[in-house]
Amino acid sequence: MLTPEQYLGAMAERIQRAGGRLNTVPIGPATAVVGLFTESVMLSTMNYCVVAAAVPEVTAAALYDFTGRATQHARANMVGTMGLTAASVVIAGLVGGRVYPDAAQAASAKSGNQFGGETRMVAVDLSAGQMYAFVGGKFWGAAVQGSVNAKLTYCFPQPAEVYQQVQWQQAQQQYPGQQPPMAASAPQVPPPPYACPAGPQPPVYPPPGHAPQQGPYGY
Repeated sequence: MLTPEQYLGAMAERIQRAGGRLNTVPIGPATAVVGLFTESVMLSTMNYCVVAAAVPEVTAAALYDFTGRATQHARANMVGTMGLTAASVVIAGLVGGRVYPDAAQAASAKSGNQFGGETRMVAVDLSAGQMYAFVGGKFWGAAVQGSVNAKLTYCFPQPAEVYQQVQWQQAQQQYPGQQPPMAASAPQVPPPPYACPAGPQPPVYPPPGHAPQQGPYGY
């Protein structure tokens, strides 16, 4: 099974790969991975704040509390004036070995509309290999909603995808400079003797006792 540290490590790699500013910030009792993105959408500045932390078990109460604290951190670090020239999108998630049903339901529920922003909650169950979040659409801002969904699903990948990545990285460390054994290429088969293009006849060998004659390919 994946560990929370491995999942958060994969998130950190994705945040940096997407051009986000990566930080480690204390959010309540947990140390969270924070990724900040700033994009221009329809003459407005979109401030994305992706926040994730590891806990042993994810409950709805813990998820709401963490999301509230993460939202406060995001609002304090946004660029522009919220609601006028800028919008703030907070994607807050807890990663644990178990996600309780109330937390899964809370994360999957349709998020409410907010003035100048939006908040999404994510719950990642590593033992079940599930990621719970709302990635649907809304009546307002179709282009913005698509961008929010894309950011969420990229920064919070499915646990199975991260597990495959971790296995590949471990294989690379075990076999440096080589492909993992599962992805090894097929063995090379030597060509058959006297292989030649179709058309010319193969060389004719002289009977015993005669000097060999040179064949059409200099044999």
